[in-house]
Amino acid sequence: MKKGFTLIELLVVVLIIGILSAIALPQYTTAVEKARSSEAITLMGTLRYAAERYRLQTGYWPDSNDFESLDIEMPKYTPTGSSTASYGTKNFSLTTTGGKTATNYVNTFTRRSGNVYNLITTVNTDGTAKRTCTGDEALCNAITAGHATDGEW
Repeated sequence: MKKGFTLIELLVVVLIIGILSAIALPQYTTAVEKARSSEAITLMGTLRYAAERYRLQTGYWPDSNDFESLDIEMPKYTPTGSSTASYGTKNFSLTTTGGKTATNYVNTFTRRSGNVYNLITTVNTDGTAKRTCTGDEALCNAITAGHATDGEW
């Protein structure tokens, strides 16, 4: 008497594994992206308050992409095989707009690879700020708990 699994039994097991993978993989991908975005969200807050301190000291916003004049040290990232560093992290590049004539200060964290989205903070001269997420709508809503555009995250 031979012992072993029948073809039907093996197909059922493969089918169950396939169904579990189809459910689990998107959830895992979203969880990983939310964790990566938390680094940008933390830097957004730090940069916002540093820019506000600069404005209170000088009377105007820092110039676009001028991180050297701020009282914080912004991270720089050098991609593998490159000799040029840019502001940001392994996961996000950072750009800002501001200056003497600007009415607000905007910092934008752009995802370097993978899912394409931007995390943006706009700070007005009255101190109010709005955070938005643009790009992949489903991912933005997951990262911001459904508040991608209203700044409540």
